[in-house]
Amino acid sequence: MTTLERRFAEVPGHWQVPGHFKINHSHGIRVGDMIYVGGQEDLDADGNVNNPGDIVAQCKNVMESLKRVIENLGGTMGDVVQFNTFYAGELSYEEWQRTYDIRFSYFPAPGPTATGILIGEELNLPGIRVEVNAVAIVGSAATRIEAFDGGAQAVLDGTDAGEAPGV
Repeated sequence: MTTLERRFAEVPGHWQVPGHFKINHSHGIRVGDMIYVGGQEDLDADGNVNNPGDIVAQCKNVMESLKRVIENLGGTMGDVVQFNTFYAGELSYEEWQRTYDIRFSYFPAPGPTATGILIGEELNLPGIRVEVNAVAIVGSAATRIEAFDGGAQAVLDGTDAGEAPGV
C-alpha cells in the first residue's frame, strides 16, 4: 500500500489556540494534491479574539488566514473546491450580504461549493462570530473548468445565462 506524504501548514505569526486549550491540531494539511484547512477564526498570534462581535471585520481576517494557510501549502484560493462558513448569533441580511461579498471576492468565478451554517449564540470563544474551513485540490488534479457564458452571476441576477456546454 502506498502512503501519501503529509505536509502540515507552518505559517509564521499565524494565530494559535489559547494556551488553556490542550489540543493537537494543524491549521492545514496537504496530502498529495489535496489541502484541508481547519476552522479559521479572527484571533491574534496568542489566541486572543480580534474584533469581538464584529462579523464583517472578522470575516476579512478569517479569509486572510485561510489564504495564508492554503498558500503555505502550495495552493491558491482558486484551488478551493469546497468551503464552509459557520456563523454565531443573529445575522441580519445586510451582515450576511457583506460577509458573502467579502468571502467570494477571494475566489475566481465560478467559486467553490459553499455552505453557510448558523450554529447558535457563539462559537468556541466569546466574541467570535464567524469561522471558515475549506478543501482545495492542487497540482495536475486541479485543472479548472471555465464558467460557461453568463455563469453564476446571470443565475443570481435572474437573467438568461443560456445552457452549460454539453447540456
